[in-house]
Amino acid sequence: MNRVSDLYPDPAPVYAKLIDGSYMAIPKESLPPLVLEPERSQEGFKPDVNAACYCTSGKPFGLCCGSGEAIRLPPYGLFMFENYLDADTVKNLREFADQRDAVRLMVVDDDKSTADNIVRVVDERRVTERVDMGERQQEVNDIMKNAFIDLADKCVGKSLDWIEEPNLMRYREGGYYIRHADSENFDADTHTWHRIIDRDLSMLIYLNDDYEGGELSFYNLNYQIRPRAGAAVMFPSGNRYMHQAETVTQGVRYAIVSWASVRGVSKIATRPPETVILLG
Repeated sequence: MNRVSDLYPDPAPVYAKLIDGSYMAIPKESLPPLVLEPERSQEGFKPDVNAACYCTSGKPFGLCCGSGEAIRLPPYGLFMFENYLDADTVKNLREFADQRDAVRLMVVDDDKSTADNIVRVVDERRVTERVDMGERQQEVNDIMKNAFIDLADKCVGKSLDWIEEPNLMRYREGGYYIRHADSENFDADTHTWHRIIDRDLSMLIYLNDDYEGGELSFYNLNYQIRPRAGAAVMFPSGNRYMHQAETVTQGVRYAIVSWASVRGVSKIATRPPETVILLG
């Protein structure tokens, strides 16, 4: 089974204040383009704290996007917004989700999947559930669709081809999702990453914060956050932004998650996945 190796160090316990937009005040033309194009295989992002930071600031990575400072801007490419979803909507969706059944979420089976046929299996790498939202799934779809259209344009100046149908995730006590990249799998034998699915941007919208544990950790970037209810977090889906949902130690963690395909970025599949929302 392909797994991310333990070569990656644990992130510093950074609980930074979320800074709305982060890089939105900087003209896009003065920032380096985010790496979205898929590569057949790659060794992955291997940060060197003394090397020039990937954001082109001119500072060493360890003093910039890989800094261990407790209060700092999010690493370049990680966009976070407080109160993106209003409090009433957050409260209403969370209370509805509390009453709903759920099914175990799965992971992509790297050995059996192809670009046009993704096979998913239950695996201990991921212990979380998808809540059956029933008649309110369309509401969840609309929330995520509108958020992606808005933030992909504002943050990276991109239009989208589609998003995957969102999951409203429930992490019960003991739930987690080990370190992973949303569009790539890691081959432990060759120590390379390879693209498995056409995902370019990932987004989470949090519905509560009354739980313990459950932090979102970005191992390559030495960054860990615990977003508050209503916050939206968006980042590229490749291995530079490898992340982990830490174990929930008390309470229940709810978040909506989806992934987007950016217009103009090369695709590895000949057609969109079955469960996508086309954006025209």
